Formats: sequence, C-alpha cells, structure tokens
Amino acid sequence: MNKNNYPKTQSNLSQFGFGTYRLTNSSEHKTILKKAIQAGINLIDTATNYHHGDAEIAIGNVIQELIYDNDITREEVTIISKAGYLEGKTYTKYSQTFNNITHLSQQAGHCIDPKFLETQLSESLLRLNLDYLDAYLIQNPENYFTNNKTSNEETYYKQIKEALLYLETEVKKGRIHYYGISSNTFDTNQTNTNSTSLNKLLEIVKEIPNHHFKIIQCPFNLIEHSLAKRKNEISFFELAHNHNLDLITNRPLNAMINNQLFKLVDVDENTEITDIEIDDLIQNGLDHEASLKTTLKDKEIPSISPYITLFEKLNETQSTTITYFTFKGLLEDIFIPQIDHIISLFEEFNLDSDIEHQFLNYFSLFNHIAKELSHYYKQIHQTKIIEIKASLPNHISNDIPIHTIALQSYKNTPYITATLIGITHEEHLESALSNLKHNSITSLSWNDLDINTVLT
Repeated sequence: MNKNNYPKTQSNLSQFGFGTYRLTNSSEHKTILKKAIQAGINLIDTATNYHHGDAEIAIGNVIQELIYDNDITREEVTIISKAGYLEGKTYTKYSQTFNNITHLSQQAGHCIDPKFLETQLSESLLRLNLDYLDAYLIQNPENYFTNNKTSNEETYYKQIKEALLYLETEVKKGRIHYYGISSNTFDTNQTNTNSTSLNKLLEIVKEIPNHHFKIIQCPFNLIEHSLAKRKNEISFFELAHNHNLDLITNRPLNAMINNQLFKLVDVDENTEITDIEIDDLIQNGLDHEASLKTTLKDKEIPSISPYITLFEKLNETQSTTITYFTFKGLLEDIFIPQIDHIISLFEEFNLDSDIEHQFLNYFSLFNHIAKELSHYYKQIHQTKIIEIKASLPNHISNDIPIHTIALQSYKNTPYITATLIGITHEEHLESALSNLKHNSITSLSWNDLDINTVLT
C-alpha cells in the first residue's frame, strides 16, 4: 500500500492512530505495527505502563527497523507516550520513593510528581530507543481523587500545574516537543466534582510563557459522546479547538456502560435464552458444587474444597449488570486459571475413580453452563446494538456494521484531530485502513443523538 493514500489532518496526522494498550513485544504484534506504519498510520500512542513497558520496547524496535531500511524517517511518525501509573515492578520499585502517590491497590498506584515523571520519561526514551517524544501526556490525573479522603480540587490543580511546569523544562531540553493531558473525566460543563476542567487547565497554561501545552486526549464513542454536544453555546470539542489544541480521542469501539465494558461490534447470535433458563442452569451448578464439596469432606480431602467455587462465582456475577465482553474477560482471567489450579492440586492426592468422575462431571457442567451464559450475554449485547442503530439518523442504514458506523462517525466530527484504535490483530488493521479509505457515514449530529435506551 502507498502510505500517501490515506488522508491526513491539519496536524499532518493520520485520522486513525495506532493504540498500543494491548501491544506486546511479540513478533506478531511488531509485524502488525510495521504494516500499519508502512500503510500510512503515522500516529502511535503508548504509555509507560502498557504491558509493563513492553509496548514501548516493541515500538522502538519497529521504528528503528523502518528507519534502518529507509522506509521512514523519524520525523514522519508521531510518537506519544504517557505517564502516571505505577504497576507491578514499577510500583514495587517506586511506591516509597516519590511524593503524592495515590495508592489504588496493593500493587498499583498513581503519581504525577515531577520527579516521578522525569524518571518515567527517561525510562520511556530508553525503551523506545529515541532521543525525543513528539508529545508526553499526564495520564489520568483524576486518579488523585481515588481512595483519597483528603483530596480537594485546589490540590488537584496545584499538582497538575507543577507537572506541566516540569514538562515545559523537558521541552527546553529537547526530550519532548509538546505535552498535554489524557483524562477520562473531562467535563462538558466544567463544573462536576472530581472531573478535569479544561477551562482551569487553560488558566494554568496562560501563566506559562510560550507554553507547549498542545494535546488533549479523551474517550469518545457512540455511547460516550457528551463532549461533542453543545452546552451553553459551546461544546468541549469546540473549546479545545478554539485554543488550538490537538484533540485525540480513544476507545472508539469500547464504551463504558455502568462501569462495564461494552464493545461497539456486532455479534452473531440467534439463540434465545430466558432469564429463568439461566437461573435454572446456575442452580443446577450450585447443587452439583455442593454435592462435590460434601464428597470431598467425607473423603477427608478438605484442601481442594476452598477452590470449588466456580458456580458460586457465576451466581455472584449474575447478581450484577454484566456485558458479554466483560463475561468473556472473566472466563479468561478468573475461571479458566481457577480450573487449571484445581487440576494442578490433583497431583497432591491419590483420588479414587469416583471422585475423579465427579470432578469431570463438574468441569463438564461448568463448560456447558459457561457456553450457555455466553450465548445469553451475546443475545443481550446484540439487542443493545440493534437499539443503538435504531436511535441513529434514518439516513444511516441498519445494514452497516456498528463498528463501521462508530469509526467513520469520527471522520465527520469537527475538531477531532485523530482517533486511536487498539490494534493487535491483522483484522483490526485491515478494518482501520478500510475505514480510513471509505466513507459510508455522510453526517452525524452528536447534539441530536440520544442513546439512553442502552444505558439501562
């Protein structure tokens, strides 16, 4: 593909950027990134905590290879990184070193102290094997309000100001060209508590002579689109534009509904399963689970019993609002590892054939019910997708896949500089390139759009 085939923004960025939240340093992921750059996607967004630094290493390897092969020059690609989170080894290493750390859990924290940012920038440049970043962003500063009983708005913006003043010194050193903020809580009316006010950020940078505050990054999709709506005669997007800020949006296909992940993609599901049928299936699993625990107790094998909770957890899941992709993630991250752990415990005991048979039936039943639940959540998911399509303007055909509508709507939204797409598979890349090239959505008024039906 000719990289010049795809349109650029006024900032000379491709309309879609390569998001690297799930990028690893694997040969597969590096090949996809290389193809994306060769095809004309010249914006790459990453962060210090993405795969504990592996995403930056992968980017650095690919960029150096492309430069070595004379496919690109360093100036032809825009690389943005972000800092703020302490996770895993970083948390262990630095959690007691820097001031103003917000502890999010026992293994994670958040910090925008200038000394911490300086450390993270140095480590990012080393992993990327670069002399400079095109932009460096403070990542989700709103974490300051998490688990912080003494938090207040004055301190919040004081910390942000100190961070921005520090970043200005890095511009003078040449290690970054611009800086900005990535936040999930930018507020349209600029008044909500614990939100991030663009007006207040603008007041801060006014006090920095010849500042290089240039970029705002935020979520934006068919569900979360309030920032594009006009309130009090001006939208958040317009405000950013009026102050010459590049507006980069993220999560175009990953919306949050009631703190649950909802993917803006169609799923093929024709099965009809009722709530009553699901309740009966889970109760069957609970009964089987109780019977297995009784057997283990009678056989005096109590060590395994605490892990026999698969259906108990499924039942707890059912008591909360959950989406198909959230459930899929739970299967991969919680249930399957738990099953693997139970199986590993078998080696410690000489189980008789009767117990082994009960365990096989237990796992088989869980597999069956998990599949039925997947169908059930898919069914709910696709119903919401249909509701979303029904709420769109009549000129947008319901036959167009929802991900196409979601992506191409960005191309018709004023003031958006570029939109980041998470790309880890070949089909993700092909979809992005196709939507860069074609335009099926001619217009979409965000101010008139109302998708409240999917929020319940």
